[in-house]
Amino acid sequence: MSSTLLPPGAGRRFGPVMTAKVEFGQSEDFAVFESALPPHADGPPPHIHRVYDEAFYVLEGTIAITVDGTTTECPAGSCAFVGRGAVHGFGNPAPEPARLLVITTAEAIRLVEQANELMAHEPPDREAMLALYAAHQSELVGLPTP
Repeated sequence: MSSTLLPPGAGRRFGPVMTAKVEFGQSEDFAVFESALPPHADGPPPHIHRVYDEAFYVLEGTIAITVDGTTTECPAGSCAFVGRGAVHGFGNPAPEPARLLVITTAEAIRLVEQANELMAHEPPDREAMLALYAAHQSELVGLPTP
């Protein structure tokens, strides 16, 4: 295991708007990544992680986070903790961009990166996305059937 100090803006970029700060390989259990959400972005669909937790710290702007059916608007400085097993999703309802720091387990960053790769295709492969989440002991909830 190694220690890391990153200057502002540093980290490995992945997906269209994410930067890994601490990732799989640096720690067996811990990951941190920054995500930028453009104005009125939907974010990921509602989902569940069965074996890990997530925390979201809003750096700038406002995100709306939904946990078990309750949506809360979270301005900059807000922190939301989502325990394993909770149905959750988030997005940016505002006309300004938002940035958040996601603190989670190392396994989660692999899921997010691979999901972004699938989302790069139009339309995304629904069955591949469901299989990806299942492989990471997670589940997409309430996806419309084709």
